[in-house]
Order: sequence, then C-alpha cells, then structure tokens
Amino acid sequence: MSALEQIIAVVSPLATLLAVWVAYLALLRRSQPQLLVYYALNPDTQTLIDLVIENIGEATATDVTFSKPIPVMWFGIENPGNDGSFIDPSGFPAISPGQRYVYSGGQYAGLASKIGSGLPVNVNYKYRSPFGFICKGCESFVLSIAHMTYMPTRTSAQGAIVDALNGSKKTTLHEIRDELRALNKSLKVLAQQRAEETGRDSV
Repeated sequence: MSALEQIIAVVSPLATLLAVWVAYLALLRRSQPQLLVYYALNPDTQTLIDLVIENIGEATATDVTFSKPIPVMWFGIENPGNDGSFIDPSGFPAISPGQRYVYSGGQYAGLASKIGSGLPVNVNYKYRSPFGFICKGCESFVLSIAHMTYMPTRTSAQGAIVDALNGSKKTTLHEIRDELRALNKSLKVLAQQRAEETGRDSV
C-alpha cells in the first residue's frame, strides 16, 4: 500500500466521523430550548419596566422552574412602593419555541428595592434529546436594572397619539396641529385681502 493510500485510509474515516459529529451537533442544537429572562424598558410607557421571559430556541422547554421568586409589579419612580408581587418559583409547565411572556415589572425605585445591584436566578427545565431521552438543562441569569439609569426615554407612536388625544403633553402631533392652524389663518387673511382688492378694482 502506497503512502497516499495509507493517508486516505486514515483520513477518510476521520472525515466521516467529523461529518457525523457536526450533523449530531446541529440536530442537538435544534432539539434544545434557549430561555432568556430579563428586565426591559416598556416600549409604550417611558417610566415602566417589563419583565420578559422567552424561549428563543427551537425546542419546547418543560417543567420550567426558577431558583427564587422574581419581582414584578413593584412601583415607585423616586421612592419604592410597599406593594408588589413575584413570579412563583414553580414557573411554567412549558414554554414553546418563540413563546414570550411579558409582565409589568414595575418602576425603577420599586424594582431596585427588591433586586439591588443584581438578582442571580437559575432557570431549570427539561427537554427531549434527538433520541427521545428526557434531558435536564439550566440557564443562569443576573437580573439587573442598573443599566437603565442613563438610558434615553422615548415615546412610541401609540403613546404619542394617546398623549395628543388626552392633551396631557406637548407632542409632535400638537406642533403639527398648531402649524396647520397658523397656515389656515394666514390663508384666510390672504383670501380676505384678495377679495377686498377685487372689490376696489370693480368700483
């Protein structure tokens, strides 16, 4: 056997084994859920913070539990309120791929009084392997809102329309309305001047 044949005899099984391993990893990836738990600014109301729990993976997570209660509904912008609630550690029976739960977390001071500089939370769950076996998984998170301190606040289009209808805030819609009113007034004055000039010419 030549040297080339010997190399091929060794490399070929290795290449096959590598291809099988890559295919298995791809299959394993598709069979695993990927859970995320985090606080995020509410897109519609500037002062509110949401708690988001979602599965961005490609498989269902079952028997989802948390290592400790997760604070929600704790309000207070400058001073924390006294009332609030928690997501129970017993969690959810299942979270499907793409499924997303959004809770009202509260406001900055209220949540900060409960989670401090960060709240470590482990999320435990089960999933089915490509071969049908039940496997256990765990994701670790540190829930924090400290990064939101200096984030700019914006009003969504929906919020701007609500503010405009309520008249509670000076919005872009209000500015457009004022500009249109001023333009309408100018057109009326111009039309009146034209009518007066036409009247004098006819005399």
